Amino acid sequence: MREARRRSVLTSFAGAALGAGLVGGQVVAAPRATAATTAGCPTVPVIPPAGRFPFVSNTDIYRHPDYAEGTHYARRYKRQERTDADLTASYPFTRTTVLALHGGGIEPGTSEIALGIAGYNPATLAPVSDNRSVHDYWMFEGLLGTPSGPSDPSNGDMHITSTHCDDLVALSMAGGSANVISVHGCAVSQLSPHIPDPAANSVLVGGLNGDFKALLTQELGLAGFTTYEGDNVPALAGIDPDNPCNRGLLRQGAQLELTLGLRQSMFGTFTRTGRPGSTTTQFTNFVVACRKAIHQMEQRTDQAHH
Repeated sequence: MREARRRSVLTSFAGAALGAGLVGGQVVAAPRATAATTAGCPTVPVIPPAGRFPFVSNTDIYRHPDYAEGTHYARRYKRQERTDADLTASYPFTRTTVLALHGGGIEPGTSEIALGIAGYNPATLAPVSDNRSVHDYWMFEGLLGTPSGPSDPSNGDMHITSTHCDDLVALSMAGGSANVISVHGCAVSQLSPHIPDPAANSVLVGGLNGDFKALLTQELGLAGFTTYEGDNVPALAGIDPDNPCNRGLLRQGAQLELTLGLRQSMFGTFTRTGRPGSTTTQFTNFVVACRKAIHQMEQRTDQAHH
């Protein structure tokens, strides 16, 4: 076989292995499969063109020439160091990842709440001492202030629909965890068309993992919080397989939608710079309830192999 022909065949094989094909001698990526065609195993979203606005994906923001990380937005994450070099005992990898896809000024309070649920003080990032595990976390945060005019960029411009999140670090962290819990903010008006007279300070518990939802609902209820079943509000239910909360090892997770009133009650100063150092008893009670639910989830025998 001639060398040129050999290279072409090898290229074809490599393209097939990567889900790509040859068109006119060039390797091209295969089109994105849907959740339905992959039987519950979502794929990494296709990276869109640069400079698109309004933003449809995280990559749109990252590639936009007028948006800079550290000025307009930030990404924060932590992966726990885990080692198992013992042949006689088991030291499990981190089983839970906490996400805040719309943190900072996008859905205010969700960054701090996610950090608290993960087991960290939002002001110092020091681990809390509650005899429970700390968890991995990933956050995308809007850093902009209040716009001075209608043409100024705003944090709301960077709100990416959860199913369009294509940050590969976020997806890889979710994909390596048995449990994923995603923290979001909503307005009480988003609940009222579906829930009669919803409480101003309440939380919608969604996601595809019914057991996880039940534990969260139980512990939040015991802590005095008003909870609603996520399925009652389809737009906020977190049941799409492409939602990062459902892209863990179990292909099902949990999503919390906290009303603005509930989030405001958790902080003495409800600004991006003031929130981390002004958490209230309401904040502590909420994150402790969530951490209890996660702890119970991680102790289940069906998670022993994850």
